[in-house]
Amino acid sequence: MAANPLRIRVLGAGWYGCHLAMVLLERGHYVEVHEIADRVFAGASGACPSRLHCGAHYPRSHQTRAHCREHYDAFMKRYGHLTSGVPINIYAVASQDSLVDFDNYRQSLRGEMEFITVERPEEYGLQNVDGAILVKERVIVPTRAAEYFQTNLENVLSFNTSPEDSDAGDWDWTIDATFCARDEANIDRYEPCLTVILDGPTDWAVTIMDGPFPSLYRWDADQNLSSLTSAKLTPFCKVSSWAKARHILDSLEDDYVQERAEEMIDQMAHYWPSAKSMYRLEGWRLGVRAMPRSGCDARLVEVLKLADRVLRIRAGKIDAVIHAERLVLEEIDQPAVS
Repeated sequence: MAANPLRIRVLGAGWYGCHLAMVLLERGHYVEVHEIADRVFAGASGACPSRLHCGAHYPRSHQTRAHCREHYDAFMKRYGHLTSGVPINIYAVASQDSLVDFDNYRQSLRGEMEFITVERPEEYGLQNVDGAILVKERVIVPTRAAEYFQTNLENVLSFNTSPEDSDAGDWDWTIDATFCARDEANIDRYEPCLTVILDGPTDWAVTIMDGPFPSLYRWDADQNLSSLTSAKLTPFCKVSSWAKARHILDSLEDDYVQERAEEMIDQMAHYWPSAKSMYRLEGWRLGVRAMPRSGCDARLVEVLKLADRVLRIRAGKIDAVIHAERLVLEEIDQPAVS
């Protein structure tokens, strides 16, 4: 328990905001979570695939793979009940336009994680790939996670509350977990994004590596839903602010979004034809993500001190909430300088 409880305002009720709020409450601090929308996970946390990475998705960033492994056990210990397994989880390297060839892809993972090389990718229905591996991973069930945080933070959640509404409060700390919606420090670009939701079997996951390619992944097995994203087609564009990205999403016509979703399905079917024969379009989720500049596709969390008592989180992968927790506690546990 904290010797001197602090009054802490957390902005944003996504994964990072909710996790940090729970940790701070457990340490005896007074916490309020202010969410501009009307529910938990209304932003990126409810709109992006919630893969619990083991590293296979990032062959060009050793540091990202290392962080994934570092956080995994601690995340599973705390939130394993919010995850489910992925029975058949394939990573395949495209025959053309990939940023890594298959042998180098396997070499980047060897010694870091367990995988099985698929000797005959066509037996799994794959085409136009140079090779594939099978990997054990888990996925976070977004509806289950949202219900968990809604229940456990019920007494400290405040919805439909903009940050400006609570700026006048007497807060010892403000933790901004809005995915950089309020400032652009260290952000290369904002991307208004599309995640396609498919109805069909959830025992398959297929990710094509490494470049402008698609990934079909389990979303919610209880509802027979999978997600489909694409490095090429998920971002509608790249803009300089969160507000511009949000405006673009709010202006989209359903017909245009559906056309793009069907284009994404066609892209996946080029490598795995079952994407078209086994699934139907159920809907989609829209969200904004803030991206760092990285030629190696690094996805590391950043905790930035913007003012004397203001911390801003740039989210990494979901499991990196464990690392964000350490960085935040290092800051707020420091004695005040008189």
